[in-house]
Amino acid sequence: MLGGLFAAGAVACAPFPPASDEWLAEEWELALEGKDRFGVTMLYPSRPGGESWALASEPLEDPRFEPRTVLTRNPDGSWKARDPELRMQVHTSEGYDAARIATYDRDVLASRGYMQSPADWHNVEMTGFVKLNAATDMTDNFDWYARGGRHNDEAGGCEGSSYKAGLHYDGRVRWQKESWHVSYVHTPFRPGVASSLLGRWVGFKAVMRDVEVGGRTAVLLELYVNDTADRVTWRKVHDWLDAGDWGGDARHCGGAVGGMPITWGGPIATFRWDNATDVDFKWLSVREIQPMPGSGVGGEGLPGFTAGSSMSTRTASRAQHPPP
Repeated sequence: MLGGLFAAGAVACAPFPPASDEWLAEEWELALEGKDRFGVTMLYPSRPGGESWALASEPLEDPRFEPRTVLTRNPDGSWKARDPELRMQVHTSEGYDAARIATYDRDVLASRGYMQSPADWHNVEMTGFVKLNAATDMTDNFDWYARGGRHNDEAGGCEGSSYKAGLHYDGRVRWQKESWHVSYVHTPFRPGVASSLLGRWVGFKAVMRDVEVGGRTAVLLELYVNDTADRVTWRKVHDWLDAGDWGGDARHCGGAVGGMPITWGGPIATFRWDNATDVDFKWLSVREIQPMPGSGVGGEGLPGFTAGSSMSTRTASRAQHPPP
């Protein structure tokens, strides 16, 4: 095993024939360069032994991937979806089983750190490349989200918690916090990319990580774009710290404090879009990453975090991704 440095969990758990030595050597070299199996820069190191997943060459045969729609392969190897309400779900290696979720009580989930099992998607870096070919509403968006399960009306909607990173078709970005399905608070919009997404490839990353702030667990959210789709140059266009003062309605699901941050993992990570009638996609991945160090009150001292506005360019290096 390669210590979780690159999509190791997906390699170990995917139901495909063992990879060739040549393939493993190539992926190993990419990992030493801080890149995933697709050659896409990994912004943060994978957690050793943590969960990970990457879009397989035959994704329709992957039991961990639930596209919930018709997908067709494009001549260039990417995939096409024509579903205007798409939710492609990715399970951990333990799969999804609602019967294993003993409680939705927010205080219990926060105390143990997971919804279904310790393998739940928790501190994650989600990546995907998309090309918007047609849309009926250019103000709508792509959403990458995690930290919950199914989003439906069962159990009062309490399985449907999430942080959602939104890249809008007109170039704007924002984060959303969904305490339960459906109860949202939103960050203000910020500029993401300079022009419409229509007709071009764009990379999009959502990063969510727990961090200790003033002795309590908070969640740092970061949204990155790769506007040139070169796989390497990522620009942070939004970040947000949820330290319990952002808002929310956790009391609906048993929480003692309505605005409590979503500090537990969930069994499902989702790639979503709405009102897009023709989308190509490729190089999807979800990785469990290292947790963050602590900081002072208000987030002072968090690496890469700037309160209010934060714009930076980040590329991986050997220092960020040392050999195992």
